[in-house]
Amino acid sequence: MNTTFYSSIPESWKVSKLKYVANIFSGNSLNDLEKEKFSNESLEKSNGRVYISSKDINVSTNKCNYDTGLVIPVEELKYKVAPKHTSLMCIEGGSAGRKLTFTNQEVCFVNKLACFCGENEEISKYLYFYLQSVEFKMQFNSALSGLIGGVSLTNLNDFEVPAPPMLTQIRITKFLYQKTAEIDTIIEKKEKILILLEEKKKAIINEVVTKGLNPDAPMKDSGIEWIGEIPKHWEVKPLGFLGYCQNGVSKGGEYFGKGLPFVNYGDIYKNYELPKVVEGLADSTEDDRLAYSVEKGDVFFTRTSETIEEIGIASTCLETIENAVFSGFTIRFRPNDLNQLLPAFSKFFFRSDYVRVSLVKEMNLVTRASLSQSLLKSLKIILPPPKDQEQIAIHLENQFLQFEKLKCGIVSQIEKLKEYRQSLISEAVTGKIEI
Repeated sequence: MNTTFYSSIPESWKVSKLKYVANIFSGNSLNDLEKEKFSNESLEKSNGRVYISSKDINVSTNKCNYDTGLVIPVEELKYKVAPKHTSLMCIEGGSAGRKLTFTNQEVCFVNKLACFCGENEEISKYLYFYLQSVEFKMQFNSALSGLIGGVSLTNLNDFEVPAPPMLTQIRITKFLYQKTAEIDTIIEKKEKILILLEEKKKAIINEVVTKGLNPDAPMKDSGIEWIGEIPKHWEVKPLGFLGYCQNGVSKGGEYFGKGLPFVNYGDIYKNYELPKVVEGLADSTEDDRLAYSVEKGDVFFTRTSETIEEIGIASTCLETIENAVFSGFTIRFRPNDLNQLLPAFSKFFFRSDYVRVSLVKEMNLVTRASLSQSLLKSLKIILPPPKDQEQIAIHLENQFLQFEKLKCGIVSQIEKLKEYRQSLISEAVTGKIEI
């Protein structure tokens, strides 16, 4: 057989169409009534099948969350079932070809996922690694089509797959299970180090912006029970005494996607300081740009979200973005005097846990979490003198650089391990390494 992807496999191997090696089928589409019904079923998971969607699959680990809350009774025969020890892969949308898991129990699953089921468990295990190979991904990416991006079952069935003798398949899967588990363990440990680094960074910020840099400074009661003492020469003031607040621009969809710079929710949520160049665009008027300007010293807060954990996240503008406006899902705080509240200090202070905890303690959660201007203005600000603010900002910036250097080194190591894992799988399933 002529093949594009497997021209140099061992002589004893064959190249087959995927449809001759696996039964491939897509999942179920539940309407709102069905989702409500199955979420309210008082079923133990042992008496039903968990319903898996693409969001339940972790793209980094290939692990699946089986605690979804939706359980479909076994007697509901019309719903497709992925057998235990088969592969589920997302074949539609932004996660197409990237989200993959190997089931450890029978599950029902969403129609954006496809099940790859071999004739027996050993073939299914081999398929799981084949689906992670570079060669499969190349075929998958070349077959993507449609507005949201997807690959049809017809195309999948015609994909080429190397088919070694059964004993060879068994050796390959045993080898890859062992080796990938070893690599995954190392990656997991390094990812835990990244989490610890982030926690350490936050702890340093929290300590310095509430206690200062001088451990011998005279202290006084802050009047904030869970903060306790602060340096004696520092002040505590409501944020509203230091400046004013403004909600962002709220327009229809036609307003966005073209025009001038637009600071969106993600720019604020992801960054301690606003990017100097933002990707968003808005068809803003001169009046808009005046009312919703983005200037040096402004502090932006995420205002609304599905969860309270994403509210009150702050980002500070350290350099004016000309002709920009900002999102209606956020609030801008603009200080009256940048010599009283330094932007370099704001970058760290407003991102501290002190601010988050203070806001969350008072925030309302109805159907969506939201932050009001009145709540933000009543936030008690621990305000060091400008000289102390400057010293704190310099100290924390230096700490940040050290953390970032460590983080980049670990991220690079993780990427190399993932590349090695990918290479090992591809070489094993194409017979380029002897096992």
